[in-house]
Amino acid sequence: MKTHVLKKLSVVMLALTTSIFGACDLFDKADDISFDSTLDETIVVTEESSGTNVVYAKTIVLDAASDPDINKYKNKISGFTVKKVSYQVTNFTGDASLFSGTLSFGDASTTTPTVVATISNLNLQEAFSSGQVFDLPISQSDVDKIAGMLKDDKAVKLYLNGSLSTTPVFSNILVILEVSVKADAL
Repeated sequence: MKTHVLKKLSVVMLALTTSIFGACDLFDKADDISFDSTLDETIVVTEESSGTNVVYAKTIVLDAASDPDINKYKNKISGFTVKKVSYQVTNFTGDASLFSGTLSFGDASTTTPTVVATISNLNLQEAFSSGQVFDLPISQSDVDKIAGMLKDDKAVKLYLNGSLSTTPVFSNILVILEVSVKADAL
């Protein structure tokens, strides 16, 4: 009888111990937070010389940590989800000009883009006048690569490469990343 009670007690203790350790994992996940943020950076296009089909290139860094909420949790971020990638022409001065080329993304610490999206015949003057926000045509796997870069570096490098049909041109192109951030609580 004593052995039977000890066996039952051992089984109960084992079940209780398993439940406690399993609950710890639930408590660990319970304090995770998620929030949405809009990250943006302006690429300033300045081409002062007069010409046609002028090659243009510009590289800048979009620093996610410049967002106060992301900066607050930057050492605790467990992941980014990029929900949308878009761009908008927010300023334009100059001759009517078309931009054709690429808007690319790469690790903040490298000099080579890994995600490339094509922009064809973007009329900068009309895009500015309309105020339209354009979705950038990139695949889900490329969106996931951008999310990985943000997770690793809390930044991503933006490359604008292409040609302007007519110059001089002065324009601002706002690149917009709508993201969801998951982090451990502070």
